[in-house]
Amino acid sequence: MKEAIRRKRKQLGCLPRSKYDIIVRCLNGSFDVPVKKRTPEENNCLAMIRKRKDFELGDRGSLLCGGKQVLVKEDLPRFVEKMFMENKGCGARVIYNKLKVNYTGFSEQAILEILYNSKYYHEKYPRFTNKPKPKTITEEEPGKRWQIDIINMKNQSVSYKGSTYSYILQVVDVYSRYVMPKPLKTKSSREVAKALEDVLMVNLAPDIIQCDNGLEFKGPSMKLLLNKYNIKMINSRPYHPQSQGKCERSNSVIKAKILFATKSKRGFNWVEGLQDLAYAINTSFKRVLGGLTPFEAYYGRSHVFTKERHSSREIKKTIRRANKKAYRSLLKNATSPKQVQSRRDSINSLSLSKIQGANQKICYRRQGRKSKTKWCLYRVISSTEQTRTWIRKQIGWGRKHD
Repeated sequence: MKEAIRRKRKQLGCLPRSKYDIIVRCLNGSFDVPVKKRTPEENNCLAMIRKRKDFELGDRGSLLCGGKQVLVKEDLPRFVEKMFMENKGCGARVIYNKLKVNYTGFSEQAILEILYNSKYYHEKYPRFTNKPKPKTITEEEPGKRWQIDIINMKNQSVSYKGSTYSYILQVVDVYSRYVMPKPLKTKSSREVAKALEDVLMVNLAPDIIQCDNGLEFKGPSMKLLLNKYNIKMINSRPYHPQSQGKCERSNSVIKAKILFATKSKRGFNWVEGLQDLAYAINTSFKRVLGGLTPFEAYYGRSHVFTKERHSSREIKKTIRRANKKAYRSLLKNATSPKQVQSRRDSINSLSLSKIQGANQKICYRRQGRKSKTKWCLYRVISSTEQTRTWIRKQIGWGRKHD
């Protein structure tokens, strides 16, 4: 450990031309400035020579440190450009590792700053700062838009009822993140269409299905299926997995659960246990859904049976009573219009307007100055396209609030 610390201390930083000349003069014996007339920079150079003890002069009078030539800070951009052109374009790390073989007195961060401020680097690797912000694909209610993808499981192929399965058709509801996976033997268009039809027969057909540009989604069997259920197919941008972000994320989650189950249980067959894994995902807490599970957001009720049932008429009455009060509270607690807008955007992203399960989301709201309690529990009832929330106070902090 001590050796590592010593090596780290011996690393020489970037020396400007003035310090470089002072050290060279001290080493060749031409430095004769009296002690009282020395500047702080000269004293700093003398202290550096005493501490390091590895400075020496080369054959041509150049400064060496540890047997390597010291590069002056002003000369470093010229060496970086030369190395960049010799390698036909490269990054800061490559240039640093090649220069440190014969030179010292620079760092990778210094090379990176030189590259970012140079014209030749940006001509080779242009960076566009005027790109539009990526828009998240959202929906206002469940069952309107699905994302589908194929998960390659060739490395974990298993046999089930005399057939070998090597793929998974992943179907994700964009609004609720509800997953509906199906095992596949091959990823032919006919088999993918058959598995997708099994999902459509159990669930309501969506208006839009979004997929990548795979050939398995462009066959005649898939076109017949889409025409049968009157579904619009949208292909995402090529070589841009962010367009299928929710589906790609669910793919990684289900693969991680398959790997965990395979390690935990000997002889685990993922085809047989695929629906159990999907149930575990669909009944897990999701922060992006405001504390709901995908099951609650998709079906409007909890996966656990409860006796409490709320009719749409009761919810509408509660919404009318709390409408004005909640919106005034939102404007009162916000400190700036920008904060109001950000709060509205976050509410709009949840889009709990047509789901009765939204009645289960509980949050804390700040009370007014006249109230004895600073914070109080509220329950979200609904939200609309105008991004207004309606909330109702719940029992909290030892007493009931009206």
